[in-house]
Amino acid sequence: MSSAIPIPPLRVLVIGAGPMATHVHLPVLAALRDRGLVDLALVCDLDRGRADTAAATFGFGASTGDAGAALARDDIDAVHIYASAQLHYEYGMRALRRGKHLFVEKPVAPGAAQAQAMADLARARGLVAAGGHNRRFYPSLRAARARAGLAGWRQAEAVFHKPLAGQPPGFGATSWLSANGIHALDALLWMMGGLPDHLAAHVSGETFSALMRWPGGAQAAFLCDNAAGCRREDYAFHAAGESCAVTETALTVQTDGRPLTTAFPGGMTSFALEHDAFLDAIRTGTEPPHSLAALVPSLHLCDLIERGHIGAVPPFLAAAATAPAPAERIILVDGHWGAALSPLLAGYRLATPGDVTETRPDVVAALLGRGAPPLAPDLLDRLPNLAVVGVAGLSVARFGADDLLARGVALVNASDAHADSVAEFALGLAILGRRRAFQGNAVMRDGGWGVVPPLRGLRGLARRLKPTLTRLGLLPLAQKMKARLGGDGRGRPPQARDLTGATVGLVGWGANAHAFTRRLVDCDARVLVWSENAAEADIRQAGASAAALDQVLAADIVSLHRGLTPATRHTLGAAELARLRPGAVLINVARGGLIEPTALLDRLRRGDVFACLDTFEEEPLPPRHPLRRLPNVFLTPHIAGGSVDMQAQAADEVVAKVARLLDGGTTDILTPARLRSMT
Repeated sequence: MSSAIPIPPLRVLVIGAGPMATHVHLPVLAALRDRGLVDLALVCDLDRGRADTAAATFGFGASTGDAGAALARDDIDAVHIYASAQLHYEYGMRALRRGKHLFVEKPVAPGAAQAQAMADLARARGLVAAGGHNRRFYPSLRAARARAGLAGWRQAEAVFHKPLAGQPPGFGATSWLSANGIHALDALLWMMGGLPDHLAAHVSGETFSALMRWPGGAQAAFLCDNAAGCRREDYAFHAAGESCAVTETALTVQTDGRPLTTAFPGGMTSFALEHDAFLDAIRTGTEPPHSLAALVPSLHLCDLIERGHIGAVPPFLAAAATAPAPAERIILVDGHWGAALSPLLAGYRLATPGDVTETRPDVVAALLGRGAPPLAPDLLDRLPNLAVVGVAGLSVARFGADDLLARGVALVNASDAHADSVAEFALGLAILGRRRAFQGNAVMRDGGWGVVPPLRGLRGLARRLKPTLTRLGLLPLAQKMKARLGGDGRGRPPQARDLTGATVGLVGWGANAHAFTRRLVDCDARVLVWSENAAEADIRQAGASAAALDQVLAADIVSLHRGLTPATRHTLGAAELARLRPGAVLINVARGGLIEPTALLDRLRRGDVFACLDTFEEEPLPPRHPLRRLPNVFLTPHIAGGSVDMQAQAADEVVAKVARLLDGGTTDILTPARLRSMT
């Protein structure tokens, strides 16, 4: 680093604790902290759990999920942003307005105009603003650049490929070119001395190519294919009688056909150098090689290539002046959303509820993920243009649904993702319950074989004494005593049967029941549905038949799929449970309160039906609850809809629904009538 007057360690705020931050930037910052150059004051992430983990791992003073409050702190000197590109401009501008130096990962902004706005503000405030373009710090590229001299290169090639076929652009970028390929594009402009004056670009999906020409006659070819079979990044530069081939770790120079290869360090070296340069610029008051002002040309060229521009390259300032400024549209994000935000909402900026300190007409939507609180009424009062709220769950009861609908806000949830996950679980229960696999597992674990639990105590003794009792004429008396003892769930178990050809009765009709029906029909099961609200045509279209409750309860398998409301509590009582046929399998993956608990215990103690219960009226189920002791019950702790895969699919589903509504399309929304039937 350059010599400068020693100053105290810079107090650093990091926004974004995702994989790129934790694997690359935070280890570098921790090393700078160990050198006494920075103080890791605060780490922030929309996912508070990630922020807490990063704080503990890298030794931050504190963690938070509120970026707005963090940016407002006076004890922060520099802000590092490693979040989604949708946050880069919003938070970058706020950091600069608060007088803080700025380091922002690529893509540094949604477009060249926003990057220029940040660069202009930094210059006006006397601050350093730099972007994460570490190719400018490859020792191999720097060595090649030093060889160009005043004459410069006459021809160049840059290649950047990745095997990402079918995957949405990462980092909140609008395309894979701005997400990844811009690394090579920026390196090319840096090596060639700036923007070309002519461009011929072609785009096909996530494949980009461009031919460029500079005013002095130099030319370059750029290739970027994100559906390639392997990762490849390399460069070639040619001058009179000399060619340079460059990778991250090697420079091969050929003069008159004689190659000479020099090895260079790779890995974290370039990332460490870009952070060193950022701190050096702050200490010396100079502009770093990766300043936002220096990166604007590559973003401008990226914008042109994405549009397939062919012809003269317009100067950036003229292009920015004539292009209509897009209206700012912001989405509030709270809770965990993972990678779901990037592909469908890349054109929107993101903020958190904590950022809303005044009336914000630019906020058009809100996404509430796992662990997020409801939007408070005073917050909603500051969002006059809020159009849609998406909840990454099934139940919306705790999110103030009625208030949102009363305000005219559309409300969507993850009904399909939850339904598919629950239906898959229910199908497994139906198959294994019908086959008596759960009883067989219990017998095997107890050292036995088959599906009939061994009888112990008085009942086991009675079975062993049966021949003697018969000979003595005492068998009728013993049978009377057996009846007086009552059931304990050890009635004669039915035989194992297939799901194919079975009749399955569904109590209630909604997304879960519909998804379950699709799977049952594929297994050639007959499905009967009792519902007080569903249209018979909808049931028929799904391949099921509407039926009376008595018919449904007489099925081979009876499965509950209702929401729990005061009107549906204890839908199944003693009378309804008495209608279950011997050998039936009862499944509850809905709500425990749908079944009257005392009546359920009494029915199960008869021992001639089997129950698969995932939900209970009292949760957690008490340790000594009688259900835990019955052999004809399979218990799970409310996990039918709780898989990690389902949570990721739920986030994707809700983001897709919100995106469709914001784009003027239609999707499945929650209505007051549907809310009344939901838990």
